[in-house]
Amino acid sequence: MKQVLVGIIVSVLLLSSQQLLAQEQGQSMHCQLGDAVRVVEVVYPKGGELPCEVQYTKDGVTAVLWQASNEAGYCQQQAASFADKLRGYGFECVAMPAANKAETGDASQ
Repeated sequence: MKQVLVGIIVSVLLLSSQQLLAQEQGQSMHCQLGDAVRVVEVVYPKGGELPCEVQYTKDGVTAVLWQASNEAGYCQQQAASFADKLRGYGFECVAMPAANKAETGDASQ
């Protein structure tokens, strides 16, 4: 019983640390269920904390789900909530650092 409890605690800590790292650098959640892949990403078009937007990529098509200009942390909260929703549908999601499109020269934003 102790080993199971320790395993659960370690899993929760690892997931939490991955999510915190992703939030510090820009959040990108890569979710997969079978062949289906979804990406939920927080993007900072001007490179700062605000404005921000939550982009969702499904079947190669990206849409902006939420955006904020005044409330720091809003995009991160919305992205985390949406990733939890995907987990509820059976997707396995992994937090990854996101490339800031403003810094990488992506002019399409």
